[in-house]
This record gives sequence, C-alpha cells and structure tokens, in this order.
Amino acid sequence: MIHSYYTTTKGEVVHDTDFTHVEWLHLSNPTSDEINRVVKHFGFPKDYLSSVLDPDEVSRHENLELDESESSSLAMFLYPLKVTSNQNDSEYVTRPLAVIMTAKTVITAAVRTPDFISSMIENKPNFPISSTNQERFLLDIAWHISSDYITYLKEINAKIEKLEDTITKTSKNRQLFILMSLQKSLVYFSTAIESNHPIFKRLKAIERFNTDKSILSFLHDVVIENQQAEAMIRQSNKMLEQISAIFSSVISNNLNNIMKVLTSITIVLTIPNIIGALWGMNVTLPFEDTPGAFWILCFISLAICGLTVWILRKKDYF
Repeated sequence: MIHSYYTTTKGEVVHDTDFTHVEWLHLSNPTSDEINRVVKHFGFPKDYLSSVLDPDEVSRHENLELDESESSSLAMFLYPLKVTSNQNDSEYVTRPLAVIMTAKTVITAAVRTPDFISSMIENKPNFPISSTNQERFLLDIAWHISSDYITYLKEINAKIEKLEDTITKTSKNRQLFILMSLQKSLVYFSTAIESNHPIFKRLKAIERFNTDKSILSFLHDVVIENQQAEAMIRQSNKMLEQISAIFSSVISNNLNNIMKVLTSITIVLTIPNIIGALWGMNVTLPFEDTPGAFWILCFISLAICGLTVWILRKKDYF
C-alpha cells in the first residue's frame, strides 16, 4: 500500500490523498505492481524496494555520497519488531526498512510499518519530522531505530531479571523456552546493530551531513544512541550466559535430588520385602510358634525402616 505525505511549516505531517505534494512516500507491505510503479516513476534500481520483502536482508547503503539531483540514494536499516508467539510470549526480531532519497521525494518502505513511523504520521508528541530536509529525515529514522532497540533491550533485561527470580524455583520447560526466545532475540539485535553501524560511519564522512552543524550534532547523537544499544546487548548477552549456566546447574541438581530421594525410598521399601521373604521359607525360623508372630515381624520391620530413614536423613538423603 502506498501513502503520500508532506509536512507543514509547523512540522505537522499531512496525508496527501491526491498525491499532489509527494514529499514523503511510504510503502507498507508493497506488492510487485506497486514496487514497479514507484521504480518506474523515480528511476532507481528495483532492489531498493524489493529488498524489504526479504526478512534476511542486511543493512547497506548506496550512493549516499551523491546529491539527490545526481542520483537516488539508499539507506537500508534493520529495525526491531516485537511479535507474539503461539504461547503468548513476546519475541523480538528485526526487519528491513528502506529509506530512499530522490530529487524531491523521500521514500520509506517496509513489510510492516514500524511503530515510530506510525507515530510520526499521527503527529504524536516527541515524533517530529520534516520531509523537506531529507538529511534530517534520514537521521530521525536512524535515531528512532536506535531508540527502539534500547527500549526493547530494557524489556529484555526486565525479563532476564524476572527469569532469575523464578529459575531456581521451578523445573518447568516454560522457563527454558523463555530463555531460548531471549537468546534468539539478542542474536537478531546484535547482528542488526552491528550491521547498521557502518552506515552511521559512512554518514559522518559525507559532506552533505557535515555542512549543517545541527545535522552534524544530531548525527553524533544517533551514533551515541547506537553505541548505547551495542553496550546493552553485550551486557544482556553476559547476563543470559550466566543464567544459562545457572539453569543447567539447577536442572542437574534437581535431577540428582530426585534420584537421591527415589533411591532412599527404594532402600527403605526393600527392608520389609527381605524380612517377608526370609520368613516365607520352609525352614525353622524364630517366632514361628509364637502367637502374634506376624505383628512382631511387622514391628521389627517398622523399627528397622525407621532406623534406616533416620540414618538416611542424617546423611541428607531425604
């Protein structure tokens, strides 16, 4: 689906239903026909748009050093996305977002519109945007992507802390599934942020991102935001590695405790069987002519079992 927008002098985003201004085009889950129409109209390579349909696309940039009047330029970012699994658990993945700068129009495209772009379109507070200044527009997109990574990493860290509180108290598989989901999410995030980082380095070396001091200063803020996300991922990875080791130890220890208790119970229950088997033989045995011999043997069995339980408890087998 293709939507056209432009920004007013007050910084408000207006939906251009008639496509008369066309300062900002946004494609959400574009079809092949929509991609072909946009590519034909603006004259840039088709893979600028078609790449967003590939969930395994990597971050890249093309022709950023050229002016928009000379050639269309591309910055392909990987942005974070929260999805819900079948078990109603949140999982985090990354998806490609294309930002294409042409002579008069900036184009964004993604299979699923990021939340921050929806907030820009809806003119929510703290989401200002200007479609006339394409360099600032690109940096705004990059800053919100880095900010979303930090937001989701804080959520992941909160889940890790919650997992630490429950992992020693339960042996259910659900905790293992949560741990696996968090580890997979961090792999996605780590790969994406490392992939995005070279784009920021490239922007710092391009003249049109250095002429305006405000843009250069904002680019510096974007780089710092991305570096913070990188540091948080390293920290989260270390925390998960520690929890994985603890989880393995807890499972092993719980299994040992279960086997220890079952072995102790088997030992105690074997004693009456041995006594019963001995007094079931067709030979002369003590108490065979004594009235109440059955109850005497039961008492002896219980006494020996009780003594065995006491010894085992003393050695912490129960």
